[in-house]
Amino acid sequence: MCYKYYNMNYTYLLVGASCGGISYYTYRNPHILMPYVIKVVRYYHVLADYLTYGIDKETKIQRKRKHSSIDLICYNTIEKIEEIRRDIKEVTDTDDEYDLKMIEKHIDNKTYYKRLYEKDLNNLIVDNHFFFGFLNERPFLQVEYEDTSGKKIDIHLELKPFYIDRNRILDKKFLIWFMNKYYAYDITEKEYTLNIMNNNINIFKITSTDYVVLRNDTDIKYEIIKNQVI
Repeated sequence: MCYKYYNMNYTYLLVGASCGGISYYTYRNPHILMPYVIKVVRYYHVLADYLTYGIDKETKIQRKRKHSSIDLICYNTIEKIEEIRRDIKEVTDTDDEYDLKMIEKHIDNKTYYKRLYEKDLNNLIVDNHFFFGFLNERPFLQVEYEDTSGKKIDIHLELKPFYIDRNRILDKKFLIWFMNKYYAYDITEKEYTLNIMNNNINIFKITSTDYVVLRNDTDIKYEIIKNQVI
């Protein structure tokens, strides 16, 4: 009986020493845990998206997309006036009343948006074509709008329809339209901050003079353009 008692204690001692050694080693080498931390954070945001909106099967199953209607959203960011048009060529060539134009396309009963920023129709076809490509993966785990009073709004869940290659997003004109459409929030202040966490758990900020270009040809899937107003 005494032998078993001491044998049991030695087992506990061995397990405890092993756990202590592993803990000390990871403490001295924290980079070992980083890939697992990143995976945990990613799974958390995937789960949060699922609980909020359900599973998006389009991201899991590659199949032919069924196209439907195309509209052109024309928006005046000063007067906060929106008009839906179909005559894309005419608006592109001649209409300067609206300083934000967005192609709205319905595919498989879902709506996607592509920024229109070229006035020449040939450039529109070459560089702004809607199906230049959807992003292979979303670039941001979290995007938070923060105004000068400290009010914060998480906006990343509503950015999914805009994740298209070469799309220009998150500039001030875009946000004036976007925040009003999805959050009934009127941007009146000149300054604000976007707090962004990318897919690699890197955190950074952009301001009202910056914007984002989404890009499939980079590992991080985006490019930050600083101090340029479009």
